[in-house]
Amino acid sequence: MNRFSRSLRAIALALGVFAPALTARAQQTPEARLDAMTRELEAVKKEVQGLKGGAVKESPMSWLTIGGDFRTRHDKLVAHLPSYTQFLGTFTGAVPNTAAVPAKTIRNDSLFTNRFGLDLKARVAENVTMTTRLLMYKTFGMTTSAPTQAGYFADRSNASGVFDGTRGRIPADNSLLVDQAYASWNSIAGRPVWFSAGRRPSTGGAPGNVRQNFDISGSAGTPALLVDYAFDGFTLGAAPDVDALPGLAAKVCYGRAFEAGYRESGGPSLADTDMLGLALIPYETDDWRVDAQYQRGFGIMDTIPGPNVRANLGDLEEYGLNVMRTVRQVGPGELRLFAAGAMSRALPSGDRYNAGFGTGNPGLMFAGTDQKNNAGYAAYVGTRYDFTKTGTKLGAEYNHGSKYWVTFTPAADDIWTSKLGTRGQVYELYLVQELMSKPVSPRGRAFFRVGWQYYNFDYTQSNSWVGAPQRISSLTAADMQFMAPIKQAYDIYTTFEVRF
Repeated sequence: MNRFSRSLRAIALALGVFAPALTARAQQTPEARLDAMTRELEAVKKEVQGLKGGAVKESPMSWLTIGGDFRTRHDKLVAHLPSYTQFLGTFTGAVPNTAAVPAKTIRNDSLFTNRFGLDLKARVAENVTMTTRLLMYKTFGMTTSAPTQAGYFADRSNASGVFDGTRGRIPADNSLLVDQAYASWNSIAGRPVWFSAGRRPSTGGAPGNVRQNFDISGSAGTPALLVDYAFDGFTLGAAPDVDALPGLAAKVCYGRAFEAGYRESGGPSLADTDMLGLALIPYETDDWRVDAQYQRGFGIMDTIPGPNVRANLGDLEEYGLNVMRTVRQVGPGELRLFAAGAMSRALPSGDRYNAGFGTGNPGLMFAGTDQKNNAGYAAYVGTRYDFTKTGTKLGAEYNHGSKYWVTFTPAADDIWTSKLGTRGQVYELYLVQELMSKPVSPRGRAFFRVGWQYYNFDYTQSNSWVGAPQRISSLTAADMQFMAPIKQAYDIYTTFEVRF
């Protein structure tokens, strides 16, 4: 039995702990409860019309819900690079070709982007739904990802471009892409159990939703500190009704990050990269949310998914915990608080593969012939105060990642790089101003958001699991790098957003 099978069996057994509670009163999943409420509302309407002597005709489109969002964003971007030696990716004999790069400042004083999302939800049959999200994200005046894929970070690399898990999440062209498409079977056999398959809702999770100005409830989504990536996969979950633990839910999730394709006998032993996770929400109310997740990537590929993958480096393990709190009636508004922590652990295989890409630096998961299970950690805290009468919201966030911190968040909504994958510190301040107009559509709202981000990098190779991290303050002009190291970066952004 391989490691993947053993982990799957262990997680299945862990989920079995909830089996006794499933015999309790069947508490439906959030999606099932919404469907049930919709049916009950329609029944009440018919009864009222019946009392009035009339008849209610159900709309032929009542099975379909349509919504979406639109955002225009402006960014002013500045960053400072130390002097270093750039590896050019080629060799003359056994000698790498390089170029000396002096310390410099890079900037884009005016980057405009548009993002449009279209949400479709269909009630297919009793307890069966189909959810789809289409997404377009582009830079003004361009139909490529070149303006934001500048080669400074692995998740925003001009070598990789926009890849599977970030399509629609990184500015590219005006194509309307499938960001999510999954079918859900709820209340299986009358129990509070559900199964879901397809392109997962594994982006924009808690607590990152707070600064994005939307709410998350129930068991949907993934922790923002661990996963922000559009996975294809499956989920099996349960939400038993336990009085002492309102909102209790657990789910097993599987996703594929890389498909190796056909393998010939006697050829390279390149394998698929699979992800497996166990998520637990032990407590959730209107004012509290606690969630935890364990996940493991099996056979992590040596570069972004695609034809350039050359080897499987090993496994990557991650653990995370998130606590969110809303305090009502604090002065003229309410206060939101959150704290999240996580740990990552690289588990290299026995291939002794040097992932330094010719830079002379041993890879994170492979330190030459001296393999180590390098562990990293991260912390993420934030607060937001909402003024009830004016619709003004003031927020502040801070996150820190250690030398060997690795996360899987390349689809995060940050221009420079996913801030939660930073090996160093990121500070962010923002203001949201809601337009206090009466909504017409069910989710109708519009608002402006103005924010400031400051990245202070301690080590190179943020958001990468290959290439040994080096302390930036100790870099010299002779230190060879595959990607240009950034010491500090700033982003001042403004958005106008509409949701319907």
